[in-house]
Amino acid sequence: MQNLRVQMATEAELIPLVKACARIATRAYSSGTGWTLKDFQADMGAAHRVYTVIYNGNQLVGYVGAVKVLDQVDITGVAVDPAYQRKGWAFKMISRLITSLEANTQVFLEVRKSNLAARHLYQRIGFTAINVRKAYYTHPDEDAILMKLSV
Repeated sequence: MQNLRVQMATEAELIPLVKACARIATRAYSSGTGWTLKDFQADMGAAHRVYTVIYNGNQLVGYVGAVKVLDQVDITGVAVDPAYQRKGWAFKMISRLITSLEANTQVFLEVRKSNLAARHLYQRIGFTAINVRKAYYTHPDEDAILMKLSV
């Protein structure tokens, strides 16, 4: 039985999480768009960052990164180690993030047009598609669907 737990990362935990998040992103996004170690260092060192994380024992196995400013949250990344995917953990992390927000908060995210599993997940949570960002992604080039949730 796995000892999995979902929690909000504290500010003190962010910098030590850099390497673990980069490792998960590399494994989860083998097609090319996962963030690099440098991307995570810059993100976790910036203001207004919020991370919801999932651990198996002491090992980080997933994260949701976001930027939270006043009544708006932009989810910047969602990744779960492939060994833990398709088990509801992304749903639980995003739900944990959402329950931490104040009423009337607007939550936004972009998702690859071809990522039907993620789009379905976000729709189950309550996100709706509001726009298309042409050629948003690279490696391979692809449009993004902009999605929004009102808390």
